[in-house]
Amino acid sequence: MNQPENLSSNPSLPTSPVSRRDFLDWVIKGGLFATLAGMLFPALAYLWPVTRRGPAGGLVEVGTVDEIHVWGSKKVVLGGSALIVVRTPAEFKAFSAICTHLGCIVYWDSAKQLIACPCHAGFFGLDGRVVSGPPPRPLATHPVSVVDGKIFVKP
Repeated sequence: MNQPENLSSNPSLPTSPVSRRDFLDWVIKGGLFATLAGMLFPALAYLWPVTRRGPAGGLVEVGTVDEIHVWGSKKVVLGGSALIVVRTPAEFKAFSAICTHLGCIVYWDSAKQLIACPCHAGFFGLDGRVVSGPPPRPLATHPVSVVDGKIFVKP
């Protein structure tokens, strides 16, 4: 006759079942690990240097000389940033189109020959500096080149 094997004599099987205390201990430790990983991963992703996009690009064409008349302007978006290109009798200038006060989109006021913010009456000069109003800093400037009648801006 066949006798049932003694389960405790088989080394491949556990000798004792998992207790409730051990099970809850593993569940709590796993939850704590998942919570810490969920908090640590975004922080490390924020601090890790952004190198996947590669180095900043060169000049980008934004239009032709004929598109912007003297003392006129054109708004463009480069690399996700709004810019305003202004033509003076001598040259083209490019500035960030985001007001440094509250982030409103600025526009070129050709009558005053100033860059104006419609939100709180802030004005910027042709060098990007604050002329009047609440903006705390000047507008960021961007290099402009004109080649063969085409306007190029470095974002």
